[in-house]
Amino acid sequence: METSYLLLSRTLYLILLLLHFSSAADLTDPSLIEKISFGSCSHQDKEQPLWSDIARWDPDYFIWLGDAVYADTRNFLHQWVPPSIGRYSEVLHQMKTSADYQSFSKRRTKIIGVWDDHDYGVNDGGASDEVYASAVQDIFLHFLDEPADSPRYSRKGLYGSYLLGSGDRTVKLILLDPRSQLQRQEKAVLGSEQWAWLERELKTDPTPLTLLGTGLPLLTERFTLDKWLLYPLERERLLGLLSRRANTIILSGDSHFADFLCSNTTRGPLFEVQSSGMTHNCIDLVPEFICKYVIKYITQCSASFVEPYIGLNFGTISIMWGEGGAPTKVVMEARGKQGVELHYVLEVGGDDQHCPPKHQVKHQVVWQITAMLIVTLLLLLLFYIVSFVIIAIYARVVLHSRQKHHRE
Repeated sequence: METSYLLLSRTLYLILLLLHFSSAADLTDPSLIEKISFGSCSHQDKEQPLWSDIARWDPDYFIWLGDAVYADTRNFLHQWVPPSIGRYSEVLHQMKTSADYQSFSKRRTKIIGVWDDHDYGVNDGGASDEVYASAVQDIFLHFLDEPADSPRYSRKGLYGSYLLGSGDRTVKLILLDPRSQLQRQEKAVLGSEQWAWLERELKTDPTPLTLLGTGLPLLTERFTLDKWLLYPLERERLLGLLSRRANTIILSGDSHFADFLCSNTTRGPLFEVQSSGMTHNCIDLVPEFICKYVIKYITQCSASFVEPYIGLNFGTISIMWGEGGAPTKVVMEARGKQGVELHYVLEVGGDDQHCPPKHQVKHQVVWQITAMLIVTLLLLLLFYIVSFVIIAIYARVVLHSRQKHHRE
């Protein structure tokens, strides 16, 4: 009896152990993975100049990290207006059948991804647009050619996970959906279901390298961006979870420029590669030179360790798997039409357990004071122009009134 009980206990233990370490990933691909590219912010009506460069780099995977299209449009008041379901489908079809993208999609590179706000269809959209999101979710997954049996079709949101490679050359890729359950007033991003899923994903499939993709930049503090920092409790929760899994790199977009960031955690440095945009850069509402000035010289980010690249770009991750006891190295890059613009090499599990030094902008205080003076002068000029117009109109009205009174 005691022997049977012992045997049963060991069997149950083994079952629980297998369940704990079994793969939770939505898709597995045993192929050797060495090159992953990603990008964001691609307007379907603009020229698509980077696909030939991505094709020449020949990645194993390309990851959309949001704004693959701009399905919403601006009205005469410059406000973003969501598209109809039919219009949403047409915009994705336009992108998918464009000559440059279609040529790239026929290559060996596998294309996966997740949406942000503009390809979600609602600028700064969130859970309040749930009815709309559920209607377009399948359309977006079809755009990605997601397998018909993918669990992503049945979820409330596009989050998903991939186990790429095999053995000690495996990468776990986790894609978050920061839109479908976003509640701005409650300062909540992922929702309870996605949080539970993420915790499970981070506990399973121990791999030498983990990549986590999110349309919202995680480590940045720049005031010009939509970012996780706007939801501080959610951000701290995510950083806490990531600190439990060593050798994790964040991939992000949305910013309309490229940047490399890093934050020290209890498990070593947490890196983020931020890449955007593929067809346009900077902020649509201001001239490009102003945007460059603001991003390079005015905004501050304690996590950034490079000078941001403002031109059109896509991000790349090259994995140099170690052999014969040699460490695995990860090459992080932002590439543009002229080639490599940002470059950093990370040794997986290396001795360097601290982030690189922060990028220092020379004379940043001077740049900031200069910007404040320029803005002040512009506001004064605007004030004088408006005042002159008001006085001129008032004088015209008074003169007209007197002339009318004189005739009477």
